[in-house]
Amino acid sequence: MEKVYKFLNESYTALNIYKQNIEERINVCIGNVSCDMDSAIGAILLAYYLTYKDEYYNNYGNYEKFWIPVINCPRAEMCARIDISYHLKKFGVDADKLVYIDDLNLNFYSERNLLQLSLIDHNKLDMTQQQWDSAVVFLVDHHVDLKEYPNAEKILTFCGSACSLAMNLIFDKSLDSQILNKEICLFFWAAILLDTENFKPSLKGSKWSRVDELAFARAGRIIMQEQYVTLFEKKFDRRLNIELGMDLILKKDYKNYEWKNCVAGISVIFNPLHEFLSTFGVNEIKNTLIDRMKTLGLNIYCIISQVYLDNGIALREIMIYDNDSERLLKISNLFESLIKFSWQKKKFTGLTKNFSFYLFKDESVSRKKIEPIFKQILESI
Repeated sequence: MEKVYKFLNESYTALNIYKQNIEERINVCIGNVSCDMDSAIGAILLAYYLTYKDEYYNNYGNYEKFWIPVINCPRAEMCARIDISYHLKKFGVDADKLVYIDDLNLNFYSERNLLQLSLIDHNKLDMTQQQWDSAVVFLVDHHVDLKEYPNAEKILTFCGSACSLAMNLIFDKSLDSQILNKEICLFFWAAILLDTENFKPSLKGSKWSRVDELAFARAGRIIMQEQYVTLFEKKFDRRLNIELGMDLILKKDYKNYEWKNCVAGISVIFNPLHEFLSTFGVNEIKNTLIDRMKTLGLNIYCIISQVYLDNGIALREIMIYDNDSERLLKISNLFESLIKFSWQKKKFTGLTKNFSFYLFKDESVSRKKIEPIFKQILESI
């Protein structure tokens, strides 16, 4: 939440400057006057997005690129929004340090054409605020379009929560990695939860739509990122995998395949083939494969390595082993003619007659994608 705290602190600093009625432009985001969760949190979310989109932090202190989220209710009435007050406190946001509609004299700025307004959760100002009509430049809303402000940029789409639209803007502008993390997503999707009633199935199409699902899924991916990274690192930890020993490495992610003219075994391992070969020894691996093939009644044996390098690049390798060197040559030639991925043939010294090796720099190469190719080949020879 540090970036949100920093943004809200900057908003409060801006308040103390603009409340002096200075002759400079002010940018404001407000929700509607009912000031429910969607409007209050939505104003913060939209202002947070616009501030980063306008690259304020590349020109720190120039408030003409900063958007102030203004809670569209009097400061003294915030306590009546019990759910919002609870939510702010839970996430460590001091409600007293937010900016409220009665904190600023927006009429002063509007009368001097120094006000820019972005509206969220409504597309027409309340009758008590229509003196600011000419200042409206941007609308993000999920209500019926009242066709006001023809010159304003508009995002008006049916969905459960206006916050869904603002959240999707962050992803659409590829700002998610810069300004979102687990805690920030949890903070901002409170309105989505409430307005969709936690995606109650019977309300689909009436209180929520695919727009909300998209925002929720996108935020959910970020929320689960920490757990994903932990599991990913465990799965692909080369040291932990090599410590299992050759027998378990070959057995732990293994499948048999029965085709018309052949029975094949395919192991997926999580160490580069060179590391696998050099750790356990060429002869030991060859003898182990021969023994496994006899035990399992296999004609050929394949090993697919799935490895991620420290720089994040994915490497996929395939080793094909066949006791019948003439058949292996046919299989290899057909494999090379049918494979659709960019590939490079590899050579390991001492392993030629009964082995074929291939390298792919394509993270999508998997046993699932290779299996149909082998099936086509081995049912044709």
